[in-house]
Amino acid sequence: MNRPVMALGVVAGLGAALLGIGGGVAVAGPVSTTLTYSCDFPLIGPYDVSTKIDVTLPDSGTVGQPIQATDLKVTVTVPEDVVAALAIFEAATVAGSATAGAVVTDSGGQAQDLVLALTVPSAVIPPTGPLPVLATGTVPPATVTKAGTATVAVAPTYKATLTPRKADGSETDLGTFDLPCTANPATQDRTLGTIAIG
Repeated sequence: MNRPVMALGVVAGLGAALLGIGGGVAVAGPVSTTLTYSCDFPLIGPYDVSTKIDVTLPDSGTVGQPIQATDLKVTVTVPEDVVAALAIFEAATVAGSATAGAVVTDSGGQAQDLVLALTVPSAVIPPTGPLPVLATGTVPPATVTKAGTATVAVAPTYKATLTPRKADGSETDLGTFDLPCTANPATQDRTLGTIAIG
């Protein structure tokens, strides 16, 4: 029953798609990818969650100058059976935060890790059906030191901290918990896009 909550965090991660590059003055372009993460929910155990990552990356950048992604949105869809499980704990809403990441790799193979902090606003848990949860965050800038093509990818893991609440605003018996998520399968292509660095 805790998974829905985690899913929210996921994103994030995936968050992760936060990897922002594209600070240059180049024309920006939106990119989108959907990944599957296995989140380890308390009491329930591992559960696969679909996470869609949308972000705007710049078309190009300049060596030594910060580039940054914008308009980051992570939509996590909590499966119907998990939503039903939350009902057992009388959960009416869920909110929290998540820490995800992205990796920017330059043409020489040097990787730069970016840490993304996501906010999961309160989402109403429906009586039936899946629960789409939207999380947003700010993408930190990255500085590439080698000309060529830089690749931006979502990190393979992320962690969310979620709190489900009852209709009266009080916490459920689940309390506040951390949920770790890992890309599943690990062979998924987590690339968000590439940026030309001049």
